[in-house]
Amino acid sequence: MTTELSSHQRGSDIRTALNEVYLCLIWVFSFICDAVAHDSVPLSTSYQSILQAREEATLQASAFDKADHLTGNWWGVRDRLLDSGVEAFAFYNSIFNGNVSGGTHPQNSTYVDDAFFGLKFDLEKLFDWRDGLFVISGINRSGVSLTTDYVGSIYSVQQMVGGQHPFLYQVYLQQKLLENKLRLKLGRFGASDDFNASPFYGYSLNNGINGDIRNVLFNTRFSAYPFAVWAGALFYDPSPDYNVKLGIFQTSEDQFNANDNGLNWGISGNDGYTAIAQIGWSPLLFTNNDNATGDKKSMPALLKEGLPGHYWVGLTYSGWDLYKRFEGGFEDHSYGFYAHADQMIYQETPTDGQGLFAFLAAGYYPQTAISIVPFQINLGLNYKGLFPTRDKDRTMLHFIYGDISRAYARSVHVPGQGSARSEKVLEFAHRFQLTPWGYFQPDLQYVIDPGGTGDIPDAVVIGAQMGVTF
Repeated sequence: MTTELSSHQRGSDIRTALNEVYLCLIWVFSFICDAVAHDSVPLSTSYQSILQAREEATLQASAFDKADHLTGNWWGVRDRLLDSGVEAFAFYNSIFNGNVSGGTHPQNSTYVDDAFFGLKFDLEKLFDWRDGLFVISGINRSGVSLTTDYVGSIYSVQQMVGGQHPFLYQVYLQQKLLENKLRLKLGRFGASDDFNASPFYGYSLNNGINGDIRNVLFNTRFSAYPFAVWAGALFYDPSPDYNVKLGIFQTSEDQFNANDNGLNWGISGNDGYTAIAQIGWSPLLFTNNDNATGDKKSMPALLKEGLPGHYWVGLTYSGWDLYKRFEGGFEDHSYGFYAHADQMIYQETPTDGQGLFAFLAAGYYPQTAISIVPFQINLGLNYKGLFPTRDKDRTMLHFIYGDISRAYARSVHVPGQGSARSEKVLEFAHRFQLTPWGYFQPDLQYVIDPGGTGDIPDAVVIGAQMGVTF
């Protein structure tokens, strides 16, 4: 179904509806926080320990360890801040790479970087607001895109490109409820902070993988770092193995506008919403515990602790009615699906986390009139501690396949040149974890059919990424 520009006439109704939704979310959030702030029941020890171990394995422990930070403990200031309920954080990452052959202009290189910093406020320590958290963060990006200027591919070979400006990013409140099984989040943040994201994606320099399954973002207005929007989200963890995520996010024409530096907090009459639902399962396979049945001696010794995995499926639906069709007109909604699976498939020992992990991710957005890449699939292998004495290093192999919309291909077709069909990327990298707070990652990418037309030579891109935790 399509709509014409007359849809703007419904602007006042949309603005009113959005304001009512946001006010309702704020009211519900405030009511629940007030009701449970001093009445929460402590978690059972076993459930809490499992959740804590799972969180530490993927997001790192929240307790401050000066060995994990370049600038240390600031002569004890950081300990005192944490004790009072304030945590400061800062990360810096950069990429220097170039296309040695192929692309639109071979033998060129660029440097891009990304600084992410902010403060977390423990509201329980500061104001006796039980299980409350307030976060504010900022971003600064700079550099010139190698992809745009010299490669010509759809997927950027530098994941730090997009909004090369300083930004105010996250400003949100979070509240834990129901013995920490329920978490509410309200304010300004991106959908990619909590949905459609895995730690394994962060090891790729190509943004076809890094951050999100990229076709979820192409022409769907899925909000992502470094662009924040007004949002509300609910996360429910009924057990350590299962989780449900629900979110609603502001959708607008200007949400990816870098020139406002994240300071435009307005809600326009032309704005809409994007709703996201995600269901996940995080099993430990092949466990061999006291409750196991059968002959435990037949289980391999390396599997005593089990092999961790993460699986989820997600759905996005947007009611925004200004999605531009490549060949004219507007679509009054957008929808699609994504899925992810990662699994440890080989474990060296049951306690150090070393071994081989594999992941698969895919996105399907069937509206070819508005989606640049209707179907995408990513595959990856990630080995922790492959080489002796390098237990913290990571060795990675990635593959991306993106099927390009025929409507998009017709809209950008140049007479006498090829028509876009698909783009593929192979990537190999090794991350040297030089210290707990710093890494260096050489990287090789082979971009097949940049832009999907067949008119741009396959590109060989080499370079490196480095990162520091301050």
